[in-house]
Amino acid sequence: MATPAAGPRLTFRPARDEDAPGLREIFNEAVQEGRVTFETEPRSLEEQRRLLAGASQDPRHPILVAELRGWTAGWIAIERYDRRPQLDDVGEVSVFVRREFRNYGVGRQLMRAVQNEAQRLGYRKLVGHVLADNYDSLRLCRATGWREAGRHERHARREGRLLDVIVVEYMVAAPAS
Repeated sequence: MATPAAGPRLTFRPARDEDAPGLREIFNEAVQEGRVTFETEPRSLEEQRRLLAGASQDPRHPILVAELRGWTAGWIAIERYDRRPQLDDVGEVSVFVRREFRNYGVGRQLMRAVQNEAQRLGYRKLVGHVLADNYDSLRLCRATGWREAGRHERHARREGRLLDVIVVEYMVAAPAS
């Protein structure tokens, strides 16, 4: 049985076009819950396919899928942080775990997988933005070596309210030579 410490035996791979319905479903769960993403509208299947196509054409900004016996348990992406070339080695991470797979270590395994991928790709730092009231995501970040780098006060707007956002960062180890 999977536990948060051991976690289920997941396989990780780059996302493919046929993953679009599952990734969209997981993303839209997060939108519906309102604590995981700043997005407020569900994502269409066409938009999800566009995002997957973009990731497949840009190896520096992958989307990784976590699978368990054919089920998509979650996914994680390294997105462009900034357009300036001086910041090409900084990526922004988004992570989403299917509701039924939460609290079993899936998020931790996804974070470790993306940290390894970032090292392989030559990133020096990963960043993320977490709603201040999303204690589960903040705990996940701390458990996987991320640190809180700052707070944007009254930054994200949801349902007419302005919410604080915590900036988190992970310093990627230099690749072993």
